[in-house]
Amino acid sequence: MNDTMSSTDDNSLEALNALDDISPIRSSPPKGTKEHRKETRYRASWGVAIAVEGHDLHEGKIKDISLHGTATILNGRNLKSGISVKLHICIPPLIGPGAPKILIVDGKTSYAIHDADDLRFRVGVTFVKFELASDRAFLEARLTNHHTQVQAG
Repeated sequence: MNDTMSSTDDNSLEALNALDDISPIRSSPPKGTKEHRKETRYRASWGVAIAVEGHDLHEGKIKDISLHGTATILNGRNLKSGISVKLHICIPPLIGPGAPKILIVDGKTSYAIHDADDLRFRVGVTFVKFELASDRAFLEARLTNHHTQVQAG
């Protein structure tokens, strides 16, 4: 079964080299749905590659992220809700040039909508398991030690 709803090909590796842009936010759920997330989320423009059920690879960028999930803008793609994915999240260094930290996280898509702000598809992914326990700790430290927490509304 094909889990891609649009097949527009977009060769945009620049998404994986995006500048670090992260700040606490309150965001609304997709129209017509109820907000289930209670934790603080942070806006980010980090690159992400998503492997769908172990094969198809889709590139995009993180729109917002928490310790439990992320909203991801995909480049020309839309994914169905309820499928298993593996995210490769590219987090640039805080200061100066250097190699990014790649977090590998298993997840499940929770929603998929067209994002009117970005004019692309936004897919919500709930984190199921970090490949390394240290990856979750790294993400938590990155979000909480460098930014003021804002509770979700």
